[in-house]
Amino acid sequence: MKKKFLIAAVLAGVSAPMCGYLPASAATADSSLDEVVVEADRDKAASTEDENGANDRERGNESVVKPLGDVADQVSDVGILGKKDALETPFSAMTMTHKDLEFFGSPAKGPTDMLTLNPAVRDNSTSLYNDISIRGFKINGHNMYLNNVPGMLDQQHATDVYIDKATVIAGPNLGIAGTVPRDNIAGTVIFSSKQAQDAPNTDLTIAYQGGDSFKEAIDVGRRFGTDNRWGVRVMADNIDGDTVIDGENIKQRDFFVNIDQKTSHSKSNLLIGYNYTDQHASPHTFSFDSTLTSLPKAPDASRSYKPSWSYNKFDNWIVTFNHEQILNPYVTAFFNAGYHNEDWYGYIDGSPKIKNMNGDYTISEENYPLAVKTKYAQLGIKGHVDSGEVSHDYVLGVDRMWYDNYGGTIKSWGNNGSVSVSGNIYSWAMDDSAYDTASHQEGTAPWTQTQQVTGWHVMDDLGFLGGKLDVVLGLHGHRDTQEKKGSPTKTYTGIIPTYGVNYKFTDKFSIYASHTEQFSLGKIVPSGKNYLNEGEALDPYKAKQNEFGFKLKDGRLLHTLSFYEIKQANYNEFETDAGVYYKEHGKQKDKGMEYSVSGALNDKWDIIGGFSYVDAKQALTGKRVNGVPHWSGTLGLVYKPEKDLSLIGRMTVMGRAPIMNEKLEAPAYAVFDLGASYDTVINETPVTFRAMLYNIFGKDYWNGMDNSSSLTLGQPRTFVFSATMHF
Repeated sequence: MKKKFLIAAVLAGVSAPMCGYLPASAATADSSLDEVVVEADRDKAASTEDENGANDRERGNESVVKPLGDVADQVSDVGILGKKDALETPFSAMTMTHKDLEFFGSPAKGPTDMLTLNPAVRDNSTSLYNDISIRGFKINGHNMYLNNVPGMLDQQHATDVYIDKATVIAGPNLGIAGTVPRDNIAGTVIFSSKQAQDAPNTDLTIAYQGGDSFKEAIDVGRRFGTDNRWGVRVMADNIDGDTVIDGENIKQRDFFVNIDQKTSHSKSNLLIGYNYTDQHASPHTFSFDSTLTSLPKAPDASRSYKPSWSYNKFDNWIVTFNHEQILNPYVTAFFNAGYHNEDWYGYIDGSPKIKNMNGDYTISEENYPLAVKTKYAQLGIKGHVDSGEVSHDYVLGVDRMWYDNYGGTIKSWGNNGSVSVSGNIYSWAMDDSAYDTASHQEGTAPWTQTQQVTGWHVMDDLGFLGGKLDVVLGLHGHRDTQEKKGSPTKTYTGIIPTYGVNYKFTDKFSIYASHTEQFSLGKIVPSGKNYLNEGEALDPYKAKQNEFGFKLKDGRLLHTLSFYEIKQANYNEFETDAGVYYKEHGKQKDKGMEYSVSGALNDKWDIIGGFSYVDAKQALTGKRVNGVPHWSGTLGLVYKPEKDLSLIGRMTVMGRAPIMNEKLEAPAYAVFDLGASYDTVINETPVTFRAMLYNIFGKDYWNGMDNSSSLTLGQPRTFVFSATMHF
C-alpha cells in the first residue's frame, strides 16, 4: 500500500502545473495540492467552479485554487518546503492571485497594492520606490524572490506585466527560503511568473492611467509538443505620459518571455526580462528639520515638489532558471539560478527637507549614478520517504549569492556634486535657477563593494499521526565575505536553527508554533538622504523570532490569527559636526498580533484583508520605532451580481505613526477605492473593461515609513480605465 501511495503521489506531482521552481519533493508538494482539491470536493460549494474561473483559464491565466475563490490560493509555494496547504504550515502565509493585481493594483503601485492586501504588509512606497514593510521591518524588491530566486527584482517599479501570484510569508523566512537577501527579518515575498496554459491566449490591453498617461500591453501564451510539453509566454507593455501627479512624467517599457517544459520526470522554467524606466520629478520622501515641534499639514498630493529636471533613468535585465529532475521515487534533484543587472546610469534626485511650519523646504539634488548586480545559484536534492509511522519530506541544498554594488556622486556636476533647490509645499514657487541643463552626466557608476554569501541547508518536514502533526526541523549555515572599496576584506559566519510545529485538530482547524533565527546580510545605507556613509554595507547581524497562531477553514474562507515577537538590530541617524551617519543602534523588539481572512463568502462575494497590531520598541530608549503605527488594517471586497460584472471596493486604515523618536507624529488616516470590471463580447471578440477610482475622497495625508523619520505623501485621487481584448 505504501508503494502504491508513493507511486500515485509521484504521478500526481509530475502531472500538476509547474510554476517556477518547486523546491520540496515533487511527490509531497504536488500531492498536497491534489489533497486540497479532494477535500474541497466534499463540500459542494467549495468544489463548484464559477464562470470567472473558467473564463480565466480560457484567457491563459493560471487558475486559482477554487476552495478560496478568486482572490487567494489555499496552497502556497513556500520556498524550500515546496507547495503547502495553508492549514499545514507552521507560520502565517497568504497567496494572492493575479486577480488582486487586476482588481486593486494602481498605476503607480500595482504590486504594492497587491501585497498590502495582507494585513502584515504596510505601504512604504512612492510612485518611484515600491517599498513595503512586514511587521514593522522595511524591505524592497532587492529583498524579495522571483520564482524562488532571491535578489532578482529592482528596488523601484516591480512591473506587474509578468506576475501571476505573490506569496507573503509573515514570520519565519530563512528556514523556508534558503539564502536570503538583506533585511528579510519579519517575512518573505515570493513572486511567481506567468506561464503558458493549455488554452492559448492572446490579450491586448489599452489603459488610461490618469493625467495624460497611457499604457499598452500584450500577453501571448502558447503550448506545443507532445502532451503540451513546451510553453512560451511573451508579455510586454509601454507606458508614457504625464501622470496624475502634476509635474511628473514617466516612460516605461517592459519585455518578458517565460519558457517552461514538463515531462513525467522533469520540470524547467526560464524567465528572461528587460525593463526600462525614465521618470521625471517623481514624488519622494520628506524629511523634517530637528527644530520642528509639530508636523506641518500634508500638502496637495496631486503635485510634485521637485524640479522638472530631476529624474531617474535606469534599466534592468532579469534572468531566472529553475529545474528539477526526478531521479527515483525517493530522490529529486533541483537547480535554481538567477542574474539581475540594475543600472541607474541617469540619476539627479533628492529628498525635500521641510524647514518650518510655513512649509519652506530645500532639496540637495545629487548627480549620483548607481548600479546593483546580483547572481545566484542553488543545487540540492529533496524527496519523500516513510520510516514506520513517520513520513519525511527532506531537503539538502547548497547555494551562493554574489552581490556587487556601484555608486558615487559625480563631483564635476553642480557645486561639488550637488545643486540646492528651495520651495514651499503650500506654494508652486520654486527656486531651481542654479541648474545647468548641459552639465549633468550619465554613465557607469564606480564599484564600491562586493559580497559573497555561501549557504547550506538541511531540512526535514516530519509527519506524524497520519498527517495530523507536522514538525519542521532545519539547520542553516552561512559564510559572508565582504569586500569594500578602501577597506579590508571581512568574513562573517553563522549557523542558525529553524523549527516549527503544526497540529490539525480537524481538516478545517489547526494550531501552530515556530522559532527561527536569521543571519542577515548587512543593511545597505540608503542613498538620496545625504548620509555621509550612504551606500555602505553595514555589518551582518542575527535576528530571532517566535510565533504561534490558529488557522480555521470555514466554508471557502481561511482565517488566520497570529501572535509574534521579533528581535533584531536597530538602526538610527547620528548627527555629527561633519554631517549625519546611518548606523546600527541597539536592538529593535517588535511584538504584535494579526488577523487575516481570504476567500469567498459565497458565490457572489470575495473578501481579502484583516488587521494588525504592532508594538515596536527601540530597546536602548524604550521609545516607539519611527514610522510604525500600532494599528492598521485593510479590506478588499469583490461583489459579483452576475457572472460578467464585478464591483470592487477597498478600505485602507492606518494609525498614528511616530517619527523623530516620538518628537513628531503622522496622523491616522483612512482611504477608500471603488471600481468595476465587466466582461462582454464586441464583434465576436471577448473584451474586459475595468474602471477604478483610487482615493475617492481626494484625501491628502502623510504616510509613515517603518524605521524612518521620513514621510511620504499618499497617492492623490486617481481614475483609471482599461480595455483588454482576448483574441
